[in-house]
Amino acid sequence: MIAIDFLTSFARRSVAGARVRPFGLDVADLAIDFDAPRPIAATRVLAACLRSEEDPVWALAVQTRILLLLGISELSLADPIEVHLPCACGATAIVELSTSELADFTVERRREDLTIHAGDAHATLRLPTGRDQLRWMQMTGEDDVARAVLSELVVEGDKPLSDALVTAADALLTDVDPLIELEVESTCPQCAKALAKQVDLERVALTRLRNARRILLEQVHAIASTYHWTEATIAELPAWRRAEYAALAEARRR
Repeated sequence: MIAIDFLTSFARRSVAGARVRPFGLDVADLAIDFDAPRPIAATRVLAACLRSEEDPVWALAVQTRILLLLGISELSLADPIEVHLPCACGATAIVELSTSELADFTVERRREDLTIHAGDAHATLRLPTGRDQLRWMQMTGEDDVARAVLSELVVEGDKPLSDALVTAADALLTDVDPLIELEVESTCPQCAKALAKQVDLERVALTRLRNARRILLEQVHAIASTYHWTEATIAELPAWRRAEYAALAEARRR
């Protein structure tokens, strides 16, 4: 389970005045649409759980958004973040990830200077943000999406990027921004074969948070079905009392 002090400190370094809460304790969380485009769903979860406006959350680097989503999912659920790597022999290796370890991993890869060179050409980049993610999803008419995406990250230098600079930019971002396409490695517990898998951490975090919302929805349903209270009345209950009432309602139905 993530240390609340670590997550609070990280959140406040990312968003001024942030105050972290778990997801799935406030009935307002039921209104978040996880079927919306992922950048939108992620932004709304983060704004709710950091008690922030959406604008500063959109401006966060994608790797920061991923770490915050994973941390909130750890805070909200008792089960750890696991990646399953199936082997051809039928066994599965399970790798447990933690937000604090992933944060340390990104710090190790951090570089202050994101300048790339190709011959006489050069460009200085910035890390992609949530707004970039949303804009890229809407790039349906671009002939060369990769070039268009990477060119939007240029803050100084040659733009649009040449083929050589596109290659250099892709290599640089893969190195300094590893959480967008993290490769997890392990060994099969049965045959000792080396295993590797690319993991979409944003999807992992949002899936976990959707599960946290499902738990809240089941609590509301159980209480409303048993006591016939309105959703608004249930929403006013402290989270611990709501959980207790839901447990009593479940026990009565058995």
